[in-house]
Amino acid sequence: MRERTTLFEDFLDELGLRPGQHVIVHASLRRLRSAFPGITAERLIEVVQQHVGPSGSVVMPAFTYCFKRQRGPCEVFDAASTPGKVGALSEVFRTMPEVVRTRSATHSFLLWGEAARSIGEDNAPESPLGDGSVLAWLAEQAQACALLLGVDFSALSFCHYLEVKAPVPWAGHFPWNHIGVLPVGVSVAGEQPLREVPGCSKNFVAFERYLLSRKKVRRVTRGPFWAYLLQLDLLLSEGLRFFRKHPYLLLCAPGTCPACDERRRAFPHGGTP
Repeated sequence: MRERTTLFEDFLDELGLRPGQHVIVHASLRRLRSAFPGITAERLIEVVQQHVGPSGSVVMPAFTYCFKRQRGPCEVFDAASTPGKVGALSEVFRTMPEVVRTRSATHSFLLWGEAARSIGEDNAPESPLGDGSVLAWLAEQAQACALLLGVDFSALSFCHYLEVKAPVPWAGHFPWNHIGVLPVGVSVAGEQPLREVPGCSKNFVAFERYLLSRKKVRRVTRGPFWAYLLQLDLLLSEGLRFFRKHPYLLLCAPGTCPACDERRRAFPHGGTP
């Protein structure tokens, strides 16, 4: 087991993870275990924490999407008990020592290290992934990065922050009416109207292809497994340029995604709503 863990530690060294970095983690445990047999979610988290150290941060999304429904009862967010809906790794992280969870009813984050001390549990901005959010705090840090382990840019939450900051034409347009919800978060503290609610993320891979084709980022592989350590200052500068110039490339193909179709209808290419 120790040898297998050491291989993963060496892999993070190769990626460039180091002390003092503030890292948001997106990972596929299934793909990780295929590349590093025997590694557990707990050990993965511990190794990342050890790499960044107490002056750094580990951040993960723990989104629950507790929106008010147009009709009928809805799920009510409780930071202490509501499970996240974005994967097993963040659920393990949620229950680990010294991890703080923010109060956003729809898009909460888990924080450890400097992020927990600087942001705290009360963070719940009206723009869940925009101004005032955990992603905005990360964007302001000199040593912030995103660690993608076995996942592509469709999992990269920071792209939603780029949508707001660019902004893309539909940044303030709510795309989820077709599933019967409203732009209002519901928690044990009450209801909160929201703006700039994130939509579909599937075609953020267009931004990934753009960066790879220009050799702006490096994808490190181990057999069929791949990973990125992405500097957020680079994502911010390159992303604002790309999102402003090619916003419609970020939408799924017409007829394949109701949320993207809604935004395309509301904001026809080159037009206004």
